[in-house]
Amino acid sequence: MKHNESSNKMKVTKSLHGWIPVAAAFVGLGLGVLATVAGAQTTKTAAHAQHAKFPIPAAIRAEHAEIHQQLVAATKVEGEVGEAARQLAAILDPHFQREEQIALPPLALLAPLSRGEFNPGMRDVLAMTDALRAELPHMLKEHKAIHAATSRMGAVATKAGNAEVERLAETLKLHAESEEEVLYPAAILVGDVVHAHFASKSIQP
Repeated sequence: MKHNESSNKMKVTKSLHGWIPVAAAFVGLGLGVLATVAGAQTTKTAAHAQHAKFPIPAAIRAEHAEIHQQLVAATKVEGEVGEAARQLAAILDPHFQREEQIALPPLALLAPLSRGEFNPGMRDVLAMTDALRAELPHMLKEHKAIHAATSRMGAVATKAGNAEVERLAETLKLHAESEEEVLYPAAILVGDVVHAHFASKSIQP
């Protein structure tokens, strides 16, 4: 009887030893997942704080929201019009998201800078404007793809007699032009003005 009990204990011990590395691996995996989630949440929180500090001008935010709403409606149209709208949305949505991260928030400083107002917190905008300057060639390349998809959507909308989607295509073309000619350069200029101001302060005796 004692021999059997001892044998059973040895089997249980060996079994536990075999499970220890597996359990440790699962614990390590769980900790890794938690760390990843926590890191992503920290990044998201930091981005939210930056956007709260530099809110996108209301008129531009409303224009983006209106275009998004109309495009969502267009994606639900049956046939070629809806298909063309869905293809456009696949390109436009991530582009809009990136704009709202780095290209549009700096515009919040246009008014105070035009009045000659500066404060130390303005330097935080430089991360956005530096990113915009670096990514501008890629964003302009995306504009070409967006223009092509918009033109196709407009053409099929005209063919289908869908005046609403046809107008949306024209609105998008003008919107892209205003970004390239006004909004992007203005955002980069904000960064240049802020950088120059604080650089001059740092070299004063």
